[in-house]
Amino acid sequence: MCKIVPPEKWLKTQITRLCLYFLGMGIETAYKNVPQAKREMDTLPDQFSFCFNVVNGPSMMILKNGHTVRYVGEKEAYHADLELVLKNIEFAYLMMTGRISTPDAVYHNRQFVRGNLAYMMTMIRVLNIAQTLLFPNFLLRFYIKTVPRLTMKTMVNRAKAYANATIGLFA
Repeated sequence: MCKIVPPEKWLKTQITRLCLYFLGMGIETAYKNVPQAKREMDTLPDQFSFCFNVVNGPSMMILKNGHTVRYVGEKEAYHADLELVLKNIEFAYLMMTGRISTPDAVYHNRQFVRGNLAYMMTMIRVLNIAQTLLFPNFLLRFYIKTVPRLTMKTMVNRAKAYANATIGLFA
């Protein structure tokens, strides 16, 4: 009997990996530059790890150690305190490209959480703040419910987030 193996979705995997990288760097920059993100992250335990991953696909690990938050890249989620898992690369690709929102992914049972739900709500708020740094306002409506006003401080923080993600400034 022949076993059917689905083809590898190389392009969707790479796009998802790139989006997770920028999201991780955005969280790190948001913690350092946005007071609201710092307040949210400071409610979490001093030693805390968050992993956002896709089953058999790319992942993103954020470590909080005291008053520092670091994006550490694609790491094994074995010991993560909190894990947000997307069930397959198709769902991850749809989320990362803004074709479905996070509430829609939850509603259609395309993701699940391992860990404390109160911590997950905090991380969702931090993810939303990071997304406001990464995306232009006309695209943000696909990712978050209410788009904040564009201010000069937001534009400066966006520039810092892009500089941190590309050349490592403000790290």
